[in-house]
Amino acid sequence: MKRSIAVLTLVAVVAGCGSDPVTPPGPFMLVAITLVKDVPIALNYGIHDTFVRDGLAFVCAWNSGLLIYDVGNGIMGGSPANPQLVSTFITSANGVPGGAQVHNAWWFWNPTNGQKRYVFIGQEGPGTIGSSSRGDIHVLDVTNLAAPVEVATYTLAGAGTHNFWVDEQAQILYAAYYNGGVVALDISDTLSGNLASREIARIQPGGVGNTYIWGVQLYNGSVYATDMLSGFWQLKLTGNAFTVAGVGNNVPERYGSDQWVANGYAYSGTWGGLPRGGRLGNALKIWRLSATGAPVLQDSIITTGIGTVSDVEVSPDGRLLMFSAESGPNAGIHFYNLTNPAAPVFAGSYLVSTGVHTATFSTINNRLYVFGAKDPGLPALLILEVTGLAP
Repeated sequence: MKRSIAVLTLVAVVAGCGSDPVTPPGPFMLVAITLVKDVPIALNYGIHDTFVRDGLAFVCAWNSGLLIYDVGNGIMGGSPANPQLVSTFITSANGVPGGAQVHNAWWFWNPTNGQKRYVFIGQEGPGTIGSSSRGDIHVLDVTNLAAPVEVATYTLAGAGTHNFWVDEQAQILYAAYYNGGVVALDISDTLSGNLASREIARIQPGGVGNTYIWGVQLYNGSVYATDMLSGFWQLKLTGNAFTVAGVGNNVPERYGSDQWVANGYAYSGTWGGLPRGGRLGNALKIWRLSATGAPVLQDSIITTGIGTVSDVEVSPDGRLLMFSAESGPNAGIHFYNLTNPAAPVFAGSYLVSTGVHTATFSTINNRLYVFGAKDPGLPALLILEVTGLAP
């Protein structure tokens, strides 16, 4: 089943569901999406992912490096409405054409020793879908948040990294590595130098020429991965080897993008940067997880006026789904209530003409915020409050 969602070109709307047209907010309708801050980012490509934890925002600003902001932590007196820059660090290029190309980050909290010492950085270098990519994992020591130090790197020959997921309890980092597949790294204890010996396992689930992994997430003991070419996969890491535990090759009509897994369901996006099957990347796939954890396609939501569902996330309380959208008059961030996780209900949109590449939730002082990456030509970190949007 497919549901088409029509979205009016408004800055913020809250109304409508299913295939009904969205109604603009009237005088008695709560507009629950509020822009609290627009932080300009240098046009040095601009901004990719943002990782937010404990009131600190780790903004991945490409060749401007990693920008750490206090947005509620207190170390610089910052807040979502008044972010304060703590430090900037430009990671090494490591010989990858294009420079630092800081794409994504994860601030690792070690449950064994209580340290909050390391930030993992993904470098996204040049690549060709299905065949090549470049870019390393860089490790920063942020013991002194005001003065990070690069202490380690991991390189996979012939491939480049994209998004991460960290199993902090097991101290394992799972990295999407485009044509290299999925890589698992041991990140326990002290990290330094070349991390090649820390590799636990890797897998190309779609096989050579049919693997180009965008994102990964650990959920209930399985690693779920979206592949631009070969669809949505369920993987298992047992000892030093991955196995395919659930189907792939299940999204033939579009390129895959990001995903999020919650409440026994998975939500995966599609990407429209290149034509595939004549379809735009305007579909959000809804997967029901079976008793074994294997994904079964439940539904698809098609959003008019966009070309890419770029980033997907569910709020920490599991009540609100959002995705960022690019390419078209309805580019921006779209929200859905998850009272029934099998059938998300449209809740509202924040539209941005140039598009939003990524978006992430964070709860700060009991308020729910979204940190979004506004695309060039005027790149910016967008901070929205959406506390009243979830049911």
